[in-house]
Amino acid sequence: MSDLVDNNPSGQVDDDEKREANNASRRGFLQISALAVTGLAAACASGGGGDMTGTGGTTGTGGTPGTGGTGTGGTGTGGIPGTGGTGTGGIKGTGGINGTGGVAGAAGHGAAGVSGGAGATGTGGAATGGATGSGGTGGTPGAGGLESNCTPLPALPTVPSATSIPKLPDPFQFINGMRIASKSDWECLRADLSAKCQAAVYGPKMPPPDSLTATLSGSMVTVSMKVGSKSGSFTFSITGGGKMGDKIPVVIKCDGSGCPFPSSVASISLTTSTFADQKARPTTGLVTTLYGSAAAKSGSDICWAWGASRIIDALEMLPQTGIDPTKVAVTGCSYAGKGALAMGAFDERVALTVMEEGGSGGSALWRVSSKEASLGQNIQEATEIVGEANWEGQPFYDLFHGQSKTNAPVDKLISDQHMVVAICAPRACLLIENDIDWLGPVAAYGGGVAARHVYNALGIKDRIGISVAANHAHCSFPSSQQSALTAFINRFLFGMNVDTSGVDLLNATNSKLHTFNESDWIDWTEPTLSGNLTWDPFA
Repeated sequence: MSDLVDNNPSGQVDDDEKREANNASRRGFLQISALAVTGLAAACASGGGGDMTGTGGTTGTGGTPGTGGTGTGGTGTGGIPGTGGTGTGGIKGTGGINGTGGVAGAAGHGAAGVSGGAGATGTGGAATGGATGSGGTGGTPGAGGLESNCTPLPALPTVPSATSIPKLPDPFQFINGMRIASKSDWECLRADLSAKCQAAVYGPKMPPPDSLTATLSGSMVTVSMKVGSKSGSFTFSITGGGKMGDKIPVVIKCDGSGCPFPSSVASISLTTSTFADQKARPTTGLVTTLYGSAAAKSGSDICWAWGASRIIDALEMLPQTGIDPTKVAVTGCSYAGKGALAMGAFDERVALTVMEEGGSGGSALWRVSSKEASLGQNIQEATEIVGEANWEGQPFYDLFHGQSKTNAPVDKLISDQHMVVAICAPRACLLIENDIDWLGPVAAYGGGVAARHVYNALGIKDRIGISVAANHAHCSFPSSQQSALTAFINRFLFGMNVDTSGVDLLNATNSKLHTFNESDWIDWTEPTLSGNLTWDPFA
């Protein structure tokens, strides 16, 4: 339902050497074999561990006096990725006769891939015996987490399914068919679910760029990126930012839309057209400019999610904005609500996802929407959505284009939207919906209910809320939903001790199904999981 108009300034990002190790694995993730369940936890790199500090360079040895030797300075290496240590500089090299300057220290890496400062150049040795060359300095502390806490991501599985899956696919099942037994394996299961959702619905999310830099001028941020020989840039502005050390939460609004956040939360508008045109197939925009044919199967929603990730990259690199990159929320309404859910689901640095009236392509279950359509409901569903816009990826388009809405092959999907909501865990997610036929209120509510089983199994049921309010003007946000929104913002962005449990409301007066009967759609059971989460942003 594309009724919102973008009246906002551009929303943009920057970063530098960020996740080099992740880049290589993500760039080739279509060729990577699926993770084996044996050793799953070990294969996942948790973003919650402490940083290591960078080690200093080895002592440079001076040249032998009288032989014209060259004294070299030490090379300082930066800290390796963790949660933000400082790389230390190299040990001073001893000078020789006519010694040359020390080698510049390599840039350090912070935990989130924040670039360390360049190493200082060593001073030259004197001709009479040599002053010592000074080593390079290490990188600055890193900040933030990881876009995905389990790497490498599994290869995208085959879609559509070779067999019929009439009910909702099991969100507790790995790609290889085994089921999760421990909370410590969640991050790897989350990666598998993400791969299923990208394969079946969204198309692949492109990896981070090879290099990204961010500069701040007033409230405007300029992000410049390179992928191989290709380069591109964008800008975004920050409303309500501060100064170094302020630690202000921020909300990224998809095309400036979404639920109302208080002025105490800084705001950034992501301009969707910068990253992907939602009408063109294959899409055009910055993602295609940088990645070319590799992005041909990517829908606009996943491209917008990539753009949000680059904004977060930039915030991690610019502490002078006063923004706390560990307190990021995303929101959007209608078509931008679909985008907001993707933004939050596919980047684990988003602490709070607030999707407003996303309908199909949001939290609405494709299988339930299709059932409503077959009963005569005026509802946006899979066969309609592929003709309206390029929100979903090419495999989804291929499956539903030209199909009858009364007999859409939704049973061939290896995922459904409850999985997209579920991969927001262990972070917080609030689904704000409206009793409008076209949006599929029962389908949207069902997506949240099915996902809540994952949250409950992980022991964090109070981090998800589902509210389908009585019919009102599209994207107007009624006062009846304000208390839920305020509670989620206060707890997950400001760290207040407030109750976020019990947000569970369904008003669906005109639905053909009237309510979401779990037994009609769920044939799997919620497991009892042992142990603890390996990564929890709110612990």
